[in-house]
Amino acid sequence: MVELISRDEHEKLYLQLFDILKKKIENKEWTAGMQIPTEEQLCKMFNVSRATVRNAVLELVRQGYLTRQQGKGTFVSTNYISEGLIMTTVFKKLWVEDDSVFRKNVLAKTVMMPVGDLSKELNIPENRHVIYVKILWLVQDEPSILQESFIPFNICPHLLEEDIETQSIIDLFEKKYSIKTTKVNNYFELIFLNKELAQSFGISENSPAILMTQKVFSGDTVILLNRFYKRNDGNKLFIAFQRKAL
Repeated sequence: MVELISRDEHEKLYLQLFDILKKKIENKEWTAGMQIPTEEQLCKMFNVSRATVRNAVLELVRQGYLTRQQGKGTFVSTNYISEGLIMTTVFKKLWVEDDSVFRKNVLAKTVMMPVGDLSKELNIPENRHVIYVKILWLVQDEPSILQESFIPFNICPHLLEEDIETQSIIDLFEKKYSIKTTKVNNYFELIFLNKELAQSFGISENSPAILMTQKVFSGDTVILLNRFYKRNDGNKLFIAFQRKAL
């Protein structure tokens, strides 16, 4: 049975088609490794234009549901995670078994142009806007971790309107905007804080710190770049990955 697209709905046609095709994958009507119908076949099945089909399929590819093989067609991804990947960043003291209570202070939330190697890190053109979020995490009112987040503006244009004091960016992606996280890469290095970063912590320039750079992917697309600057204050950064049914 083919679900019909409603032209009376306010939602764009390609988003309706995206939801229909996504359900076919999640309900295992289309199984891993299976080749999906061609664009022409999908146009006839749902009575929509080729542009509508292409936009829906590209979004499914971007979110990791489908993969394209040149000259062969489009297939259901064998790496598709049907349960979803929920990630939680937890801060814990070395000497306390239970999670410490950190206070979150959002210092900045704005739109900027990529600087330095940022466009390369996010794999976007140099003229593409980026959402920038800066957060300071405090323990007992003492700065402990400085977090800088960079999101390509087209990934989630409404993020600036969201309350990120009480919820994480990744939770918003997953739960509100249905942007599925499929892979996370973390890189750690020892650095010495420059003047600006040191001032955020209220400590001396060139003080040692740990930098964790975190790249979050949806399919092959970088949807979020986090930089966590961790001062040497006796607390450690603990990253938990937890799989839950959505």
